[in-house]
Formats: sequence, structure tokens, C-alpha cells
Amino acid sequence: MARMRVGSESNRLRKDAIGGLGAAVLAMAFMGPATSVFFNTSLAAAGAGYALPFSILLALIVCALVASAITEFARKISSAGFAYTFNTHGFGKQGGFISGWLLVLSYAMVGPMLFAGIGAFSSDFVESQFKIGVPWWIFSALFVAIIWGIAASGINRSAQTALIFLVLEVGVMAALFVTIVGAGGAEGLSAAPFNPANSLHSVSGLGIGMLWGILFFIGFESAATLGEETQNAHRSIPIALFAAVGVIGVYYVFSGYAAAIGFGQGSVGEFVGDDTPWSTLTERYWGQGFLWVITLTVLNSIFANLLTGCNAAVRVIFAMGREGFFPRALGRTSSGKPLVALGAYMIFSLLLALVGGALIGPFGIYGFCGTILGLGLVIIYILINLALIRFYRREHPEEFSILRHAILPLIASLLLLLPIYGLVYPVPAFPNNLVPYIVIVWIALGFVYLAVVSRRRPETLDAMGRVWGDEPA
Repeated sequence: MARMRVGSESNRLRKDAIGGLGAAVLAMAFMGPATSVFFNTSLAAAGAGYALPFSILLALIVCALVASAITEFARKISSAGFAYTFNTHGFGKQGGFISGWLLVLSYAMVGPMLFAGIGAFSSDFVESQFKIGVPWWIFSALFVAIIWGIAASGINRSAQTALIFLVLEVGVMAALFVTIVGAGGAEGLSAAPFNPANSLHSVSGLGIGMLWGILFFIGFESAATLGEETQNAHRSIPIALFAAVGVIGVYYVFSGYAAAIGFGQGSVGEFVGDDTPWSTLTERYWGQGFLWVITLTVLNSIFANLLTGCNAAVRVIFAMGREGFFPRALGRTSSGKPLVALGAYMIFSLLLALVGGALIGPFGIYGFCGTILGLGLVIIYILINLALIRFYRREHPEEFSILRHAILPLIASLLLLLPIYGLVYPVPAFPNNLVPYIVIVWIALGFVYLAVVSRRRPETLDAMGRVWGDEPA
């Protein structure tokens, strides 16, 4: 089969389709501010306890350091491949491929995770409000069709839609946080939630809280997948990355503080044992009549999260298809849109959501896929930080900075070991206890596949990182 010409119209994304604001909005919406807060607060609090906002603050610091590393890459390379392309230039072809392979697994979890979640949440809402029983999977299938249609219309339309939903979700949830803090919480305001000694399980507890805290932030890095479609990408992408981490990061820390003081330190057991703490807090501080407002806000957030997350996942799949590691049809475009990769990802997401939901329930598959997503991206963040050191020392020695290109990436990498520790000890319950092994097996399969490609199609490996838009500036 003849190799597709690099940069041809059939494998080229639409240039300058969005501006820097659009890239920032897509990254923020992918972070799912209301979704993350509503679903992940109880999971993070199960480890961090009353020190929940401290764990989220640690996650904010780490993600800011990771954003710094991604920014340093983005100043030199515009790409849809993100870690795949960056680490190809930092570690070489083998390291780049394994990074892309792991990124595919991580982002592949976004669709199944959220389609299952939004289906179950919609079903519960309709039943509670209108007393009509509709199976969750019908809603999941409906949302697959809607997201597919919007994403197929182009990245600009996705950004416009995401902005509307983002403003609504952040505004409503922030109003609830302000109400709780303004009321003084359950026992008055204090700095106790920022004391690490209040972690439920010491260092391991902080690690668990930090792992889910990082999962709050996952999505900010997706701005780097839009490098080929963003105007003045070398300047706009770094701004989008820091805007996403900074603005939504403050919102997340505030949410953790509001949740902790909303229950009060004397009610930590109730706090960590509540699977839906924000429903409890809404009823307590706004009244039961406002629960539907929060429910619609979360549905709004999941929708925006789905739209932007699927766009990011599709672009990674597209990049690897374009270079021949996946079927080349996935790397083709129509009018600058990766429609084949989009269709394949939508079908995969729906199937995994339905099968997984049938086996362990829709919310079970949400947590399971979310844990795989979190662990995979933590490893990728570490690899990006380490690749940055080699990239600047080898390819841009005249610009190498000890602080930006060595010290900060190493600090971030060390801090990122904490959530990995929290995930493996103490051993989580089934099926999340399988996650580390799934990731290890996936990486091993990646090395096997790489060996096969290197032997049978060495020209594919030789071309890595030279696809349209991937060359360093």
C-alpha cells in the first residue's frame, strides 16, 4: 500500500479553524468542571478526608508544572498528536510511539466513561422528576448521535457550543460554593481543610485524593491536540493551557473547601461516606426544591465534557492513523475534518459503555474507565516532563534553562508518583484493582506491536514526527 503523502489535503486538518479562546474553552470544557466536582468529590474525599482541598491544591500545582512542560513543547511543535509527537522528539521514535499508545488507551476511556454516566444520570433524572422509567442505555445512544453530529460539523462549532455550556455549569456551581462559604459552613470557616494532617489515610490518603484531584484536571492538556487547527498555535496553545489550569483550578480548590466546611470537621464520617455529597449540600444550603437545578447543571457539564473529550480523543487516533500505526483510513479527512476517526471512536465508545454498563453498571463503568484514564495520563505527564529535558538539551541547547527545562519537570515527575502510590496501596476494590495490570499489559502489547511494525514496515517508524504540522519550529 502506498504511503500517503505527508501534508496532502486528504490527511490535513483545517488550519486556523479556531482561535486561542476557542482552544482554552475546549480544554476547560473537557475538564468538565461540574461533572468532576459532582462525581469525583466523594472518590477523592474517601482518601483525603477533610484535607480534600489540600489534595486538590497539590493536583493544581502538579498540573501547572505539567502545563509548563507542555507549553515548552508547544512553543516548538504544533501537532494533533500531543504526547505522541512531543515524546517522539524527546525520546525518539520508540518512546514517542509508546506514549501515543498509552494516550490512545487513556483517551479511549473518555467516551465510554461519560456516555455511561450521562445515560444513567439522565435516566435517574427523568424518573425522579417525571416518574417515567427509561433505560439508561437509550439515553446513552441518543447522546452518542448528538455528539457525533456536532463534532462532525467542525471544531469551531464544537468550541462555540462548549462555551455556552461551560459558562452555565461554572456559574451555577460557583453560586452554590459561595452560598456554603457565605453561610460559614456547618461549623464556621477555618484553614483546617488545608492541613495535610487531616487526611483520612495519611500519605496514601493524600495520594488517593491527589489522583482524583488530577482526574479533575484531566482535559487541560487537550489544548495541545489542537495545535494544527489553532491560529498562531505557538503562542495561543500555551495561553490556553495556563488559562485552563489557572481558572478552573481555583474553582476546583474552592469546591473542595466548600464541600469540607459544608459538612464540617465533626462530620467527616458523613462526608466521606456520602456518595452524592453535592446533592446533600444543595438540599442543606439551597433546599430540596433546587436539586433539579444541580442535576441539569451536571448533565450540561457531562455533555460539554463529552463533546470536547471526544474531539481530543479523535485527534490522537487521527494522528496515529495518519502515520500508519492505526489503519490509514483513520488518518484521512474530509474538508479538514477527521470524520472516519470520529465515526470509529463513537461506535467504540457506545459499545464499551453498553457492555461495561451491563456487567458492572453504568456508574461502575464510569469509575473503572475514569481510573484507567487517570493512571494513564499520570504516566504520560511524567513521560512528557522527562522528554522535555532531553528535547531541549539535544535540539535546542542554546535555549536550555535549568529551571524551566530540568528542575520544574523533575519536581512535577516526583510529585506525580504520589497518586500512583495511592492507587496501588491500599489495594482498591474490584474492578479498580485490575487497573494497574491493564495498563501494564497495554504497554507490553505496545512494545510487541512496535517490534512487529519495525520489522515489517520500517518506513512507518522512520516517518514518525514528520507528518504535516509536526515539525519543530
